[in-house]
Formats: sequence, C-alpha cells, structure tokens
Amino acid sequence: MNIDKTPKRWQSALECLLLLALAAAMRALYLGKTDLGGDESFSLYVAMQSVPDIVRLLCLGDNPPLWELLLHFWTKIFGLSEIAIRSLSLIFSALTVIPIYLLGEKHLHRLVGIAASLFYCFSTFSIYLAHECRVYSLIGFATACSVFLFVSATQRPKPFKFILLTLANLMLMYGHYLSVWIIVMEFIIALAIRPIRTRIWKPYLIHAAALVLLFAPMFPILFGRFLDSGVNGTWIEKTTSPEALYDFLWRMCNEPVTTVLAISILAAALAKLVIDGLRKKAPFGSIGLLSLLWAVPLLVSFVLSYFTGFFLDRYFYFLFPVFYLCIAAYCEYLFPKRLAIGWAFMGLFAIAMAFSCSPNSSTKHFSGWHSPIKPIVNQLVEAKENENALVILPEYFDKQFTYYLDENHEAFRTQSKPSNYYVFRDYLTRLGYYYDYNYQDADFATYNEVVFTYRKDMPIEGLSNLLELNGFRFENEFEAAPYVVCHFSKLPSLPNSAKQEN
Repeated sequence: MNIDKTPKRWQSALECLLLLALAAAMRALYLGKTDLGGDESFSLYVAMQSVPDIVRLLCLGDNPPLWELLLHFWTKIFGLSEIAIRSLSLIFSALTVIPIYLLGEKHLHRLVGIAASLFYCFSTFSIYLAHECRVYSLIGFATACSVFLFVSATQRPKPFKFILLTLANLMLMYGHYLSVWIIVMEFIIALAIRPIRTRIWKPYLIHAAALVLLFAPMFPILFGRFLDSGVNGTWIEKTTSPEALYDFLWRMCNEPVTTVLAISILAAALAKLVIDGLRKKAPFGSIGLLSLLWAVPLLVSFVLSYFTGFFLDRYFYFLFPVFYLCIAAYCEYLFPKRLAIGWAFMGLFAIAMAFSCSPNSSTKHFSGWHSPIKPIVNQLVEAKENENALVILPEYFDKQFTYYLDENHEAFRTQSKPSNYYVFRDYLTRLGYYYDYNYQDADFATYNEVVFTYRKDMPIEGLSNLLELNGFRFENEFEAAPYVVCHFSKLPSLPNSAKQEN
C-alpha cells in the first residue's frame, strides 16, 4: 500500500479544510442545548466589567485574565445569548484541528495527521468543552499550536517560529496556570536533549527570556496560587486511587472499550520507545518529543494529586491534542515494516471514537457539567409571583438565576465595580428573594408557602426542621440533578370549634 507521506499543498489544504469543517459541525450541533453553567455565568459576569476590573478581580482568584478579556470584546459584538458566548469556545475548539493535522502531516505522516484530527473531532469531552463558555478550548488550541511550533523549531529553527511560539506560550500562561506544564516540558527538552540543544539553544533562550519578561507581572500571583494550593489544598479532593488516572484516560477516549484499546497501544509503544532508546536504535524524534510532552505532565501531576487535590479532567484538557497525536503516531511506530497494520489500527480507533461520540453534551455528566437551570428558575419565579410565598436561594446560584430571571440580561450589562463572588445577592434581595444565609430573618407567619432550591451535595442545613416548627409541611420536590426544588405549605388552621373540642 503506497500512501504519500507528504501530499501536495492543495491536497494538504483540502484535507485540513475538510477536517476543520467536520470539527466545527460536530461542535455546532448542540451548542445551545444546555443551560448556562455556574462557572460560565461567572466568566460572563467578569467579562462584563471594564478591562482594569477584569484584571483586578481575576488576580484575586485562580484564573489568569485572558479568556474574560477576549469574552469582554466578543460580547460587545455578538451579545449575551448562550450560543453567542459559547461560539467563541466553539471557534477555538474547531481551530485546534489545524495544528494537530499540520504537526502529524509535516513531522510524522500524513495519515497520522488525519487520524489524530479525527480522534479529536469525535472526542466527546472536547465537544463538551466547546459547549462551555470557559477558557479550556482556548488552552487546547494554544497547546496544539505551541507543540507544533516547538517540534517544527527543533528540526528547522527559524526566527518566525520562535516568535509564533512566544505568542502561543503567552496564551497558555495568561489562559490557565496549569498549562504552564507544556512550557516547562519544552524548556527541559530544549536544554536537556543534546541534539536539540545544539540546534536551538540561542533562539530558545531568547524566547524564554521574552516569556519571563512578558509574564513578569503575574509571577507573584502564580507563585502564591501554587503555594496556597500546596499548603491549604483546593476544593478538589485528593486522589486516593489509581482509578483516577484510568478515569482521565476514559475522558480522552469516550468509552471504556476505546480506553482499553488506547491503553494497549500506549503500553506497547512506550515499552518500544524505552527499548529503542536504551539500544540507541533510533534518534530521539518527534514521537519521543510528543511522548514527553503529554506523559510527564500527566503522570507527575497524578502523583502530586495524592498530596493536594487538583487532578480534574478539564484542568488538564490541554494534554488532549498531544495525546491524540501520540495514539496515531504509536500505531505507525509499532509496525515500521508493516505500516498497513498500523494504519488499520488508526482506522479502528477512529471508527471506535466516532461510534462512541456523544455530541449532545447535555447527556454527559462530566466535572462541571451543565444542569437544567431554566425549569428551576421558572418554578421559583412562578412561586415568587404568589405574594404569600417565600422563595429561598443558595447564594452560589445568584449568577445563573439572574441570567435567566432577567431575559434581556440587563443586570449583567449594568452591574459594575465587582466586590465579591456573590455579586447579585443584593440585586435579588431587592426583588424579594431570600438567601440561605438570611432566611431565618423572614417572618414565616406572613407566608403560606416556602420554596427553596439547593444542590444535593450542598444542602441548606436546618431549614426543613425550622419550617416544621413554624407550621409548614413538605408537599413535593422537583429534581433537576444536581439541584432539588422543595415545596412546603403551611398547615391549615383548625376551626375554633375544633380547637375548643381539643
């Protein structure tokens, strides 16, 4: 079987365009299917602030400001609907297929580029993050660009490649702190592997110095966040079982069957890489570089997560593009004398990914997954229209609730001068809603009905008991996982004759 390793330019451009169209189509199918998530509403609220306020607010938390700055200008043009704000994620997610294809086509094999791109196109988790107005799709795109430019620069160093590499790595650094892993690994490879160091050490050091200079304002914040997370931990539970690593690979591979197939390919290829390395059978090439770039950050982070919790699928999404390239490259690498077998494995994995793909992200329960918010909001608004109903909200629900309560999103547009995370509490309190921190201030005697919502894993402690003490009884509940809406009504008063008989 004879398949050109390097196709003509028009052929390469056509293949890339078709893959881009496929990636965009798969991600556009259910873009507005899910309701706005809590983290999405936070990003949207921050993006509505002035540029200085965006930077100031995010420097107090866990996220660099790049995504919200981009979203700030995006919303000015396209508005605040779910589809409008998520389309920015969709664009970056779809564009990621271009550096994946180019890296495979130019530095491995044409079919490796096509296969890896197909794996990515049919990645359910990638599609899910394309449906979320958060930074992760941008980071996946920046990682794919960074790795493509770095591998290309190690083989043919050119000034423009290092300039573009600097831009891609700045996107990583100002996008998500954990994606710094890619830059760290590139730095180690550039200086530790002698043939690469010999070729690129001068321009690479200039590139590294430029990164340090341009990221200098954020280094104290980055150091503080890592120190705080290491000492005090995070909201994420520590890893307690190797099963967490399998679950992460499952995210990459859609379903258990494809996960087992991927693990088999990985184990065989990594063993062959080690053996070939010890025998010095082949020079350290693109496959070795890619292996280091995805495997070392994943495995080291997994081990560290036993000591502090941070091992979350979406936080390490930046490894996905490199992983798919490696799976495709390993298929060919395992059968150097019988490439048709390797290509057959690529095709098998691509078919498995396609059949296991679920582009409707509303059916998947990933970390940070979206829950149906509109039905909950409708129930609470309907209850609030009854003057004798007390409606109680959890304070972490304020942004999502406000987004759907105010159909024109004027509250998001006019809210300014950010002060804290629960920014819409005062706005909703003025409308007559109570919160889980002040519901005891309510005069229960003036209400005939109480309706409240909460997350199953974050119940409002003591509320049910307090309602029963004030003469309310449980009527029914509406569940929209992970939320529950509970309805209580006041017990009817006994007639005077019945009271006298008692």
